[in-house]
Amino acid sequence: MITQCGVAADAGAPFMANAERLVLIADDDQGVRDALQFALRLEGIDVHAHSGPAELLADADLPRAACVILDGGMKQMNGFELLRRLRARNKQLPAIVLTNHATAGFRQQAGAAGVHLVLEKPLLDTALIDTLLIILGDC
Repeated sequence: MITQCGVAADAGAPFMANAERLVLIADDDQGVRDALQFALRLEGIDVHAHSGPAELLADADLPRAACVILDGGMKQMNGFELLRRLRARNKQLPAIVLTNHATAGFRQQAGAAGVHLVLEKPLLDTALIDTLLIILGDC
């Protein structure tokens, strides 16, 4: 059973992504990208998943993104540096950062960067989807 804003949804319903609800993902773990893409598309959210910062920064649809989900520990560029570059283009872009180790220092750095939510991998609850639905104005 999939819930959206606390209301059960039909898991058998077709995927209906809305172009106004674009979420961009940058994570160097293929399994994480695939799982996020699947979960968000079940919620009717359009997703572009990228394996790294350069791909995300080159995404032609970046200007219409409603939110970004970033891996905080990518080798090419950490999530906070990527967010700084993204915010230079779109100052209001909401961000969610994923990490393997959500230390107090990491959370403090995320707060200073204006991150909406820090989630520790593996993602085992509905916090990501719940937060995205709020950001997208669905709740």
